[in-house]
Amino acid sequence: MTRRQGRRRAAVSRAECEVVRPTRETVAKLRRDLVEQLYAKGRLRQEHLEAAEEIRTVWQAFSRGLGASAMNPVMLALPSRPLRSAVQPVERLTPREERLWRTRYRPWAGELSAKACGGGENSTQLRIVVDLAVDNRKLRQVEGWYRLRHGAAFEHLRNGLHRYAEIAGWIGP
Repeated sequence: MTRRQGRRRAAVSRAECEVVRPTRETVAKLRRDLVEQLYAKGRLRQEHLEAAEEIRTVWQAFSRGLGASAMNPVMLALPSRPLRSAVQPVERLTPREERLWRTRYRPWAGELSAKACGGGENSTQLRIVVDLAVDNRKLRQVEGWYRLRHGAAFEHLRNGLHRYAEIAGWIGP
């Protein structure tokens, strides 16, 4: 073994043992989860936290198949593509995710998407809840986007998560 290989091996073994901490700049960019933060302050209840987790689960499940890695390159090479060359998004869901989507998320999303709120033309309660619970946007930022009064974004979030918990059967209507 050469001297260089020995130094490299020693550096690799040290790196495996050490825990690398993020830089100060990285820590400054990271944001704590809004729903968990509101729960820790006592502004949301446990069922709201669980509702937000299930909503995120469904969103992440559908987002899994949107990247380039989800594409089948063999289908692109065929001279004529079959009619059903792509896998439907629902087919990618696990049985639990599909059950959550069909029995809870879909009825909830249909109900909240019909509730217009804010000053924008296509601002619905569903979009506000998704921006806050899934995308982890700031309350003030969402209030500015949808021209809501101060505190209204939190009310829409709480009411939307509460309605999801009612549909899930965790609390009474």
